[in-house]
Amino acid sequence: MDTYREPARELPVSHDVDVVVAGGGTAGTAAAVCAARLGLSVVMVEQTAIPGGMVTHVTHWLSDFANKGGFAREFIEHLQGSGICQWPYHNLFQTTLYLDELVHASGVRHLYLARAAAPMRDENGQVCGLVVESKSGRHAVRAKVVIDATGDGDVAALAGATFAVGRESDGACQSISLSHLLTNYTGPAMGNPDFLALLDRAAAAAGNGYRIPYDRARVQTLAGTRQCIWNGTPHVCGHDPLDAASLSDALVALRRQCREFHDTLKHHTEEFAHIEFGPIAGLPGVRESRRIRCDEAVNYADASGGCRRPGGLFLVTQAIDIHKCREGEPDIYVEKIKPYHIPYGALLPQGVENLLVVGRCIGGDHQALASYRIIADCFAMGEAAAIAARLAVKGRCSPRAIPGERVAAEMACLGYEQ
Repeated sequence: MDTYREPARELPVSHDVDVVVAGGGTAGTAAAVCAARLGLSVVMVEQTAIPGGMVTHVTHWLSDFANKGGFAREFIEHLQGSGICQWPYHNLFQTTLYLDELVHASGVRHLYLARAAAPMRDENGQVCGLVVESKSGRHAVRAKVVIDATGDGDVAALAGATFAVGRESDGACQSISLSHLLTNYTGPAMGNPDFLALLDRAAAAAGNGYRIPYDRARVQTLAGTRQCIWNGTPHVCGHDPLDAASLSDALVALRRQCREFHDTLKHHTEEFAHIEFGPIAGLPGVRESRRIRCDEAVNYADASGGCRRPGGLFLVTQAIDIHKCREGEPDIYVEKIKPYHIPYGALLPQGVENLLVVGRCIGGDHQALASYRIIADCFAMGEAAAIAARLAVKGRCSPRAIPGERVAAEMACLGYEQ
């Protein structure tokens, strides 16, 4: 491979804080807000222009909140009380504004359109912050604890943590999706069978052989609106979410699917004749990439058998929900589970100090991941990481030195079912 040697350079330290959170998505926003509320100084680095990740870019469907306390309960009670959520669906745009308010009120220093480029290391080689690339250039954020909420485990991998990708049999990852807003819809609500039948009739009328990429679609207006539909049917398989070119090709293919969906319905059905093409989400729905090897791991047997263990932070009740990994497979595979624990050790990358991972990249396997990657559970992971960070900063130690039982006890006090 042709190479280029980048000249060494000194970077300005733009911030010196207790905690830096890499990624302001679902888990990252919760981690940052909760850490700041616990009295820590916090910087949150987010590559997009808004907080929330999957909950503000991708999905309008919520689940697994019933047994949650703390930040997760506060979130869902606010959304339901304000009309932002009409269970189980919520309005992503109004949710964005709510998360903005939470981040601002907590005192988090947010850095948007900024990317965590590398872990910052001290003279002993230990993680001590982040190197960030932003509109200010390349700079460093020094921190006592780093929380990797990138979803892909980018910081942990760059820090030397080992990881697995995709399902164990062939390394294939779940399909990537993209969401899209359709406006000016004046037709009726439709359940899944009726909508699929309508699509078949539209495809026959169009003569284009159109087939919906994801067959679980239904029609109902976005919560809080009268004439908008949030369409999450575009799905693609066989693209590597960790390869820049492959992920870019996936995005182009997904946007093409948005157009095909719109055109087929608009020009070949009466119900959708007046729809207009609305915004496409700026962030894809990546369901699976790296799973960091941590001190503990959550696996299929844990989920199917309802494993509970010391240091269990909270319970997951969401079913295993695997979107197809390769063309020709069923669009989705769902399997019920028994309530199981996410252990504290699943947030601690093996061989790396001063670093916690949260979100879909925690220690686990392909099947369990398809259960705990849900919004409510990512919120809970973020809050647990914030508690651990506060204990580590106070104790002047690595998060690994904090007993999982102590974090779990604080989660229980916040109302998380144990």
